[in-house]
Amino acid sequence: MNAIVPFAPILTLSVGSLVYLVTGKLLERTRTASVVALLLVAAALVLVGRLPDSAPGEFGLIVNSFSRLFGLAAVGGALLSLVATRASLDGEKIEMINEYYFLILTALSGALVMIFASDYLTLFIGVEVSSLALYCLCGARVTVASSAESSMKYFLLGCFSSAFLLLGIALWYGATGTLSIVSAGPAPIGNSLVILSFLMMLVGLAFKVGLAPFHLWVPDVYQGAPTSVTTFMSCVVKVAAIAALIKVSFLGFSYPAAWANSALWVMSVLAMTLGNLAALQQRSVKRMLAYSSVAQAGYMLIGLVSTHSPAAGVAATAYYLISYCAMTIGAFAVLSIISPDADDISDLRGLGKRSALLTGCMTIFILGMAGLPPSMAGLMGKLLVFSEAIHSELYGLAIIGVLNSALACAYYFRVPVAMLFQAGTSTERIEVSLLTRLALVVCAAAVVLGGIYAQPVLEFCQRAAESLTAFDL
Repeated sequence: MNAIVPFAPILTLSVGSLVYLVTGKLLERTRTASVVALLLVAAALVLVGRLPDSAPGEFGLIVNSFSRLFGLAAVGGALLSLVATRASLDGEKIEMINEYYFLILTALSGALVMIFASDYLTLFIGVEVSSLALYCLCGARVTVASSAESSMKYFLLGCFSSAFLLLGIALWYGATGTLSIVSAGPAPIGNSLVILSFLMMLVGLAFKVGLAPFHLWVPDVYQGAPTSVTTFMSCVVKVAAIAALIKVSFLGFSYPAAWANSALWVMSVLAMTLGNLAALQQRSVKRMLAYSSVAQAGYMLIGLVSTHSPAAGVAATAYYLISYCAMTIGAFAVLSIISPDADDISDLRGLGKRSALLTGCMTIFILGMAGLPPSMAGLMGKLLVFSEAIHSELYGLAIIGVLNSALACAYYFRVPVAMLFQAGTSTERIEVSLLTRLALVVCAAAVVLGGIYAQPVLEFCQRAAESLTAFDL
């Protein structure tokens, strides 16, 4: 029985997802189907929080403070996204509700496998389970051409990135003779096969995170997929992929090695710069947020590149990631509430007169991404990663990050300006359901109070980072 304990959240989601395939029309109504999904995800959230630590590499999974933190972030983000977008499903032309929730739960279970994996085979299985479900979810609006197009692009580029990841795993096995991440011991960092293995895995995982220059799928998929799916993806996929990248770097490859650090430095600069420059040119809010997510991933990478104190760098990245999840879930949820097809910046004009709640929450989320008050969690996240870069004497990287943050304000400010100071074509009040209101308020409170009362979250992140960097597994 003890062997099953680490699998409890994954089994809950996996077995629960089968309910949607075997009950047929019993769960056909949106309300009933969504309630069951919310209960299953809530149960998984409780189980992740109560999981005891497990031995290194036991049964392919590892439970410790690090995996528990990222597991809570992924499942908590999934729960918030489902609550926030539940009311918008009727207008999104998603005809197969049972299959929609089956794929959502499957993708989340795959993300948890990625987070808890202790060997490369388990990690790859998690990547593929999550990815295959997401490919289908992106095409859930079967009558909309852009949805099918985004699904096909995601599928083709996803297969390409999976090939790199699998090649990297094969090279790792050839160099070390093991598939274990956590118990293989320090890798022979001077071995050319090990170097090539890291670079191949970095390409595969960078695609999942959405890091430049492997980000070309992000704007098309974010824009073409149903907004409810984009809301789910923007948090869950990024949390799982960054957790896998951190785990592989620090445990598998004894990071930081100079060559690996240089590769991540370059990728961080490219992600920040290309993401922000591309976002400046967008009128589509979803594409703007997509390119913003690329830049935000670049900021998160600063914490990993800063090697003065690896534990502090990982903790800064974890805090930034948790804050970003609250912002992006809230921002995409607001778009889904306005209209299933809300995308152009003109769709936000006059929102201040139509809904004070949506306007206030959206302003908080956008200012959080820009790192400006009163969204203190966003400001605190940037301060943490930039200060880690300075402590590591990476002054150039810190300056590039600060300049990119200033540049990003040019497109972030378009959103509150459109909502508050530009007249819209409609003056009809927008009604927001009680559950959706609750989800938006929770996200907004996390963004504001998460920076003011940051100490509990920072302590949790610090414990998680120390359990990873000290090999306390």
